[in-house]
Amino acid sequence: MTEFSTNSPTNTSSHLNLFIIGPSGCGKTTQAELIASKYGLTHLSMGQLLRDEINNGTNFGLEAKPYIDQGIWVPDDLVFDVLISKLKALNYQNFIIDGFPRVLNQGRIIEYYLRKQSQPVSLLVHLNVTFQEIMDRRAKKGDEFQDKTRTDNTPEDIAHRQKSYEETIGPIKEYFKSKKILVEIDGNRPVEPIFDDIVKSIQQIKPTLVTISNQINN
Repeated sequence: MTEFSTNSPTNTSSHLNLFIIGPSGCGKTTQAELIASKYGLTHLSMGQLLRDEINNGTNFGLEAKPYIDQGIWVPDDLVFDVLISKLKALNYQNFIIDGFPRVLNQGRIIEYYLRKQSQPVSLLVHLNVTFQEIMDRRAKKGDEFQDKTRTDNTPEDIAHRQKSYEETIGPIKEYFKSKKILVEIDGNRPVEPIFDDIVKSIQQIKPTLVTISNQINN
């Protein structure tokens, strides 16, 4: 079931700037890839961007590594140094970012950055997935569940990320709900119906883009 928290008029901007969040292992990267493919968006995974910085041995990566290794959030200044450089290359438009914002302050700052560029936050998608469902998926898929190269996949790291998520998700949801750009999606289901519900939510704010996408796919 989808809970859509906006009754506002359709967003008339031709750009689609999306964010998708949820607990670690909820499937947000999978959904982001599907949405990016359907609408021709650039997909950015915040966690992967930081891991790439680590693998490349950059200064950002060296500073971020201790936080990621412990399964805790990377400080905002490091996150934005990495993310804004990527968004600037995209002219701050037509993207979907998964795993961001992780805390309320990040949501407020990215909204400010985009507004300075006359760009909207089109929609924040939140996948509601229980921790038990995530653990069941992890047990079923084993090593295939997440990237084997991750350094933060110990049981302790997983539990810590879940705790951090539970502590920070409430204010994020309330803030974007007040902006009428939050959609809640039941993520305790297979990939296809989740994807269909996200598409329906996008259609509510940008029906012309859905029409264009359908024409391309047909």
